Amino acid sequence: MLARLIFILMLLVALPVHANEKMKFGGTGSGLELVRQLGNLYAKQHKNLNVQIVPSLGSTGGIKALQAGALDLAITARPVKPEEKGVESIQLCRTPLVFAVNPATSISNINAGDLVQLYGNVSQTWPDGGRVRVVLRPEAETTTKMLRGISPAIDQALTLAKARPGMIMAVTDQDNLKVIQKTPGAFGLTSLAMVTAEQAKVQLVSFNGVEPTLQALVQGRYPLVRDYYLVARTPVSATAQNFINFARSAKGASLFKALHCLSVEQR
Repeated sequence: MLARLIFILMLLVALPVHANEKMKFGGTGSGLELVRQLGNLYAKQHKNLNVQIVPSLGSTGGIKALQAGALDLAITARPVKPEEKGVESIQLCRTPLVFAVNPATSISNINAGDLVQLYGNVSQTWPDGGRVRVVLRPEAETTTKMLRGISPAIDQALTLAKARPGMIMAVTDQDNLKVIQKTPGAFGLTSLAMVTAEQAKVQLVSFNGVEPTLQALVQGRYPLVRDYYLVARTPVSATAQNFINFARSAKGASLFKALHCLSVEQR
């Protein structure tokens, strides 16, 4: 009996022990909840996987953390630049970049001319009489660059806004969305996928009379776009490649569609 017990114990000791694997993600704040949900869906097929999300680093910060070995994959709002060595980007999905206002603000559409007045401080109140509170983002942010690219007049108005004392500056995507939700009259730029994934209580407005929907984006009627990328170290590890393959599979595409983000496989 004792010999049998010893034999069983020896077998148990000899069995391999699989500790939980970890996959750590970080990068642009507007994509964190998207990649969290994607990771959780992936983990259902890999029971020993523990998905970890690092708070908003920004696209550039995420790539730097990836290069330093602190992340397994980065989620970014831009492709890798030529000078960012040892990493490569894989386009994931596309969503409308949207103008959002505090839910108490009664406005349904903004056009390019309105943006010039709002950022240039010509319009200081909304049609309902509430004070306009423009929420700015850092100059290096992708959204700031895209906003400047709409027109030279908006570019100039945004420069004036940046120089104006007392303006609200949201450093991260999460801060930006929180400020718009909580500040009466607040107005800013975010992504439809982020608003959907985080169930944010903001009001989305049309731009130049076009609603920010996936259908309008596909049809080419809505002009403002936010692309998301996964970035991996090169050569890409088997673990990272498996996740990338899942992200670009039918299951990944289905999740993206539910979050109002169009998978590259669906274009």
